[in-house]
Amino acid sequence: MESWLIVLVIAGGWYLWQRSKNQEKATAANERLEKDRRLYEHIKTGMREYHWRERDQPLWRAKHGERVFETAHLIAFHLDHFAESRVGFYFKDLDEYGMYSFFAGNDDDFIESYYRTDRDFQKEGVLLAGDD
Repeated sequence: MESWLIVLVIAGGWYLWQRSKNQEKATAANERLEKDRRLYEHIKTGMREYHWRERDQPLWRAKHGERVFETAHLIAFHLDHFAESRVGFYFKDLDEYGMYSFFAGNDDDFIESYYRTDRDFQKEGVLLAGDD
């Protein structure tokens, strides 16, 4: 009888340990989704501001990495790329960098992408949040 009790205690302990590990992973995943959602929304807002300002001046003529405008909330940068139109952002309230890219294909096909990036706009961490 005593050996069954020991096995039961060990199995119960293992189950609780596994459950806590899964809860930690779920919490981390939820935090990542929320962080990505906030950055995604900020990039979309930044692009609205970019398109609004582009009406008066050709922002795409800026050099790679050049600051094209700054507001109280963000700084926008022109980014060169061989196949895409790209805009980089620094969001002051988040203290994070984001990047928007637009690829135009044949006919009316296009792809928009949203990334978490570094201050040099070299990293391209695809955001897990979006309209999809």
